Amino acid sequence: MSENLKAIEKPDNHSEKPVSLLKLPERAAYEGGATEAGKSALAAPRNEGNMNAIISGSRLTGNMIITRDLEVTGDYEGDITSAENSNIFIKGNCKGNIRTKGGSVEIEGGMTGGDIVAGGYVKVTGKFHGGKIQAAIKIHINGEFSGTLESAEIDVGSNAQGKGELVYREYLSIEKGAKVEGRIIRMEGERIPEPKPKKGLFSKKTEPQKQ
Repeated sequence: MSENLKAIEKPDNHSEKPVSLLKLPERAAYEGGATEAGKSALAAPRNEGNMNAIISGSRLTGNMIITRDLEVTGDYEGDITSAENSNIFIKGNCKGNIRTKGGSVEIEGGMTGGDIVAGGYVKVTGKFHGGKIQAAIKIHINGEFSGTLESAEIDVGSNAQGKGELVYREYLSIEKGAKVEGRIIRMEGERIPEPKPKKGLFSKKTEPQKQ
């Protein structure tokens, strides 16, 4: 954990002991990647025994580098970066940037004032009001958003409400009931790097080219 992180403790209403606001196991070499990021369609598997957590009722500020999955149910302000395949779950409130090399990001709470860059997929059922979401595999939006969405595939659900740009390369789906304002752009070229083949709904089989 970065040295500039600051955890703020609050007293427990039911006891005199301070509440533990931050549960972050010591950083260690992470073997075998995260929890198979991107292999599940709309819900990355959670390995509860091997997950960092910023718990509900806590407030944390600073920049964080993680090597394991992270679940935020409290309030966090700062950048979250993973050079591994770690998945990030935001159930509370986050303000900053999120970047994970091969993992996925799910927003059930709220995120403001930052960008998301994911090597897997990004799913938003809560609120995203930031700059840009960029996902190598797919973006699924079924909540509030503002900003730019960029991915190979974009799926806009019936409960989605937002304004901005939808930038896709291969596939765009907008369900009946969605309320979206802005521009739709189909990419040409390779602005988003192709991920390694993954199993699951997002998988794409690469057929050998015939000579």
